[in-house]
Amino acid sequence: MTEGQQIIHDLSDLTCTNLMIRLKILLRKTPPGSAIEFMIRRDQKDTIEVPFSRTGYDVRINRIDINRYQVEMKKNDEGQQQ
Repeated sequence: MTEGQQIIHDLSDLTCTNLMIRLKILLRKTPPGSAIEFMIRRDQKDTIEVPFSRTGYDVRINRIDINRYQVEMKKNDEGQQQ
């Protein structure tokens, strides 16, 4: 893997509860200013889109197929500086 490349996790086999837990772990391990990318199903999209957007994350979702989405999620640092 070269610099600038990112791993895209396939989380589509997880239940919605396990997905939320896994995302919180991945986000906690991610350096500030970095994003995580992952693949999910439609029902998972509905589960994470609004909750993470409302809690300070920039969530970008691209539809890949009928029931498959690629998501990029990053901590929104706006207003966090003091």
